[in-house]
Amino acid sequence: MDILTVENVTAGYGKEPIIHDVTFGIPKGGIFGIIGPNGAGKTTLFKTISKVLKPWKGVIRYVGNDIAKISHKAYAAKVAVIPQFRTAPPPFTVEEFVSMGRYPHGGRLTRFTPEDRRIVEENIRRLKLEHFRSKRMDNLSGGEMQRVFLAQGLAQSPELILMDEPTSHLDITHKIRILDVISRLSRETGLTALIVLHDLNLASAYCDFLVMMKHGRIHARGSANDVLTEERILEVYETPVRIGEDPAIKKPHIFFLPQSSQK
Repeated sequence: MDILTVENVTAGYGKEPIIHDVTFGIPKGGIFGIIGPNGAGKTTLFKTISKVLKPWKGVIRYVGNDIAKISHKAYAAKVAVIPQFRTAPPPFTVEEFVSMGRYPHGGRLTRFTPEDRRIVEENIRRLKLEHFRSKRMDNLSGGEMQRVFLAQGLAQSPELILMDEPTSHLDITHKIRILDVISRLSRETGLTALIVLHDLNLASAYCDFLVMMKHGRIHARGSANDVLTEERILEVYETPVRIGEDPAIKKPHIFFLPQSSQK
């Protein structure tokens, strides 16, 4: 059984649908990527899977159960959501914020157990945040803050983690560090990840399966080799590219062509 299934889902805002009849399943384990240009419906789909939006039509199931019938707290105990962060940082220290990831397993007024504290400490170390534990969130850089949000999500001990463009606005070091952590946990613990990504080369390098969206619908799905072709990228992004093979990982690498080279 897939850990998550999206069945004929249509959703949007106001009276206009943004995504239309989207269907796919995510097997347990591995990294599942959603790609597509701005306006393709990636974030709307992410919000619907995250229970922020309700489907207008269709159903989303977590291990066979309609997520509309699962409480937010029960869902958070199994599914961690790392959305895009565009608001002011919360006024907490790093350790306080990471510790909040344990709330779905108890409550705000529940006393932390030794196991809770072990899990929080494990994820502070995992994301290399030991030296920031007493630092306020509003004093962190963008890369540091993104690692803290991920540490909080992992402190939930999820089976599935949902991440909306986690590498946006980060330098290459922080992009690789965050995706390496997810990749390692997927291999070692069976964590399943669904990640919305803009960077096609990162999607190719880290994702086991891709869904490419265009105008709110699925345009292609499959492995990086199946989805990331010159023809499909031109159809969806309206940009000519050349595809080679990354010799280190034997996956497609996209070469973007400056307009001056397209003559």
